[in-house]
Amino acid sequence: MNKKSILVGSLAFSLLFSKAQNKENSTFEVNETEIDLVYNHYIQDGDNSAVTGGEGTEKLSVFGPTFNLKRTFGKNQIGFQFGIDVISSASTDRIDRVMSSASRTDYRGYSNLNYSRYFEKSKLSVNIGLSGSVESDYLSIGKHIGITKTSKNDMRTFSADLQIFNDDLRWRSLEGSIFGSPQFLIYPEELRFQEWYDDYRRDSYNLNLGLTQIVDQRNSIGLFSVFSYQRGLLATPFHRIFFSDDTQAVERFPLERYKTALSLKWNRFIGGSVILRNKIGGYTDSFGILGLTLENETAIKLSPKWTFLPSFRFYVQDGSKYFAPLGEHDPSASYYTSDFDLSSFRTFKFGMGWRHWPASRKNKGLNNFSIYYFYYDRSNGLNAHTISTAFNFKGKRKPRSRKK
Repeated sequence: MNKKSILVGSLAFSLLFSKAQNKENSTFEVNETEIDLVYNHYIQDGDNSAVTGGEGTEKLSVFGPTFNLKRTFGKNQIGFQFGIDVISSASTDRIDRVMSSASRTDYRGYSNLNYSRYFEKSKLSVNIGLSGSVESDYLSIGKHIGITKTSKNDMRTFSADLQIFNDDLRWRSLEGSIFGSPQFLIYPEELRFQEWYDDYRRDSYNLNLGLTQIVDQRNSIGLFSVFSYQRGLLATPFHRIFFSDDTQAVERFPLERYKTALSLKWNRFIGGSVILRNKIGGYTDSFGILGLTLENETAIKLSPKWTFLPSFRFYVQDGSKYFAPLGEHDPSASYYTSDFDLSSFRTFKFGMGWRHWPASRKNKGLNNFSIYYFYYDRSNGLNAHTISTAFNFKGKRKPRSRKK
C-alpha cells in the first residue's frame, strides 16, 4: 500500500449550524458517549507495480474494521480509535523473505488516543493526541497538539495542528516468538547481496492551518494549508529500479522532502434540502510534483430520515523529476523511482452514499448508519472500488444546568 501520503485538514459541514450548537453548549453541560463501527473493503487492479520495477500486477485487496469511541463530559472530550487492515497483495511475495504463492497476506494495526478541552470564556479548544501504526515493514508513532479558536459571534474559526510521526522501516514479524521485534530492512530478493541503506528511520512534521468563515445562513467558506517536512529514509527499500543498461538497484530519494498543500472549501445551501460541499486544492513538493484537485459532495435530503450523498473528485498531477518507467533510468542519476504514484497522471473518483436516521430512541442506541461506494480510475490503468459502511451509536444523559 502507498504510505507516502500527506494528512490534510477538513472543513466540517456542521459550520452552517455551529452558532446554534455553541449557544446550547454554553447553557448545559454535555455528558455523551458516541461509538462508530466502520467497515471498509478496498479492491484495486493495475499493471505498474513499483515492487517489480514499474511493470507487473498491482492487484490488492484490503478489508478492515474500525472502532471509534468518543466520550464527552462537560467541556472535556476523550476519543479512542482502533482498527485492523487485512491486506492481500499479488506483489507481496517478492518483498519479504518468505516466498509463497502469487498472493500473500499482510496485516496492519493502528490506534490513536485524543483528549480535548473547551474553554468557554475564550472560546478556545485545545487538543492533544498519540497514535500508532504497525505493519510488517514499518512501525509509526505519532503525536499531535492543536488549538481551535472561535470568534465572539461564532462566525469565524481558526485552527492550528502540529503533527509529528517517527517511523521505523525495518521488517518485523507479526507472529511467533519474535512478534514485533525489528529485524532488518527488506530489499528485493536478488538485491540482498548488499546493504543499500544505513538508516532505517523516517521523521515527518506536519503543520495544518485552517480558517473558516460563516458568510450567511446559506454559505460558509474555509481556507486550509498544510506544510510538511520529512527527513531520513524516504525511499521504499523493496521498490526495484531497472536502468537503461540492464543493471538494477533499489529506489533512492534525497534525505529531505518539503510538501505544501493549499485548499479552498465552500459549503452552499441552495434550498430544497440540497447542500453542496465544494473544494479546490493545490499541492507541490521538493520532488517536483504539482497537483490540482477539484471535488464536490452533494447532500440531498430525501426525507427526514434519508440523505443521498453523490460525490465527484478530479485530480491531475505533474510527476516527480525522479520518476521514469522500467528500463529508462540513467544509471548515473543520483535519485530514481519507478513508482507510478509519483508519475504524471489524471484521476477520477465517483461515489454515492446513503445515510439513514432511524426512529427516535430517546437519545440512546443507534443514531444513524451510512453506506458508501466509490469508483477510482487513474489514467495509467489503475482502478479501484471501495465499499464502506458505518454505524453510529449515541448515548446521552439528561443535560444538567451549568453551575454559575
